[in-house]
Amino acid sequence: MRFDKLKKQLELLILLSDAHNYTVQELCERMDLSRRNFYYLLDFIKNAGFIVFKNEGCYHIDRRSPFFAQLLHTIQFTDNDVKTIHSLLTMAGNGSETVNLLRQKIDNAYNFSVTVNSPVRRQMENNLKVLMRAIEQKTMVRLIGYSSPNSHTVKDRIVEPFFLMNDSQDIRCYELLSGTNKTFKISRMASVEEVDAAWLHEDRHRKVFTDIFMFTGEERQRVKLRLGQLSHNLFVEEYPQGSHLLSQNGDGSWLLDIEVCDYRGLGRFVLGLFRDIDIIEGEGFKEYMRKEVEEMRKSLSPSPSPNREGDSLSPNPSPNREGSSLSPNPSPNREGSN
Repeated sequence: MRFDKLKKQLELLILLSDAHNYTVQELCERMDLSRRNFYYLLDFIKNAGFIVFKNEGCYHIDRRSPFFAQLLHTIQFTDNDVKTIHSLLTMAGNGSETVNLLRQKIDNAYNFSVTVNSPVRRQMENNLKVLMRAIEQKTMVRLIGYSSPNSHTVKDRIVEPFFLMNDSQDIRCYELLSGTNKTFKISRMASVEEVDAAWLHEDRHRKVFTDIFMFTGEERQRVKLRLGQLSHNLFVEEYPQGSHLLSQNGDGSWLLDIEVCDYRGLGRFVLGLFRDIDIIEGEGFKEYMRKEVEEMRKSLSPSPSPNREGDSLSPNPSPNREGSSLSPNPSPNREGSN
């Protein structure tokens, strides 16, 4: 009985997710359900977090529902994902029939053959191969002829590579000369040479992270927020890749448990919806918001305008002009008048 109920729930999800909008009558007929049982299943789907719309008597599920956003984020490959997979298959060589078949399938689907066979692409493949081996063996490398637009130099650098980033387009390294962690683009390396020396500064290695607001940093700060219906819906719509960070509370609100590299992105979201959001955890974020609110208050406070020449803010009456009086008593007679 329980499995029959689950089957009906999944069947309704599939029907409400396809491109055809069904009326209640059509859904009941296709699923062999009474209207009462249909609405029971529909309430279950809504309470599970799916966004259900009704338009002109027809129902459908919004693809921006948290479940779909999380599912697509989990299983869907981006273009960079596919390029990285193809690069790894290329570096694996031709010794495996399975590898050759997979590489050929991706090449047929994405037409990588032109770019993969270019000299620049082949050099990047070689660089990546050396860097991956150095990470695995925890050894240093020399980045030969690294072109840096920041320092306007092209020179060699001795580094300890430890973390590939951005679909293996960039690599995080500890540079011995500067004693700092830096991110290097693999495409800017003329070549990479292995150095017969083990890491010396592993305790100083720091990865760099990018939060969902696209701020980056070496440290992450955890914040917990209670979201109402409006802030929950807008968060899912604007940041679907972060839907897995949400969990529903028993009172109908939602808990957002998130790590950020910089408070500015999350602060912008909270300030715009402050009436619908409570900060549950994160003392650093609370202090940041207090300062932001105080700065906003100061910027909105009216400032006293400077006095004009001759004006007075004194509560006392100003001196009488010649021939005039602000006194309720009659003024002295002018010369020659009665």
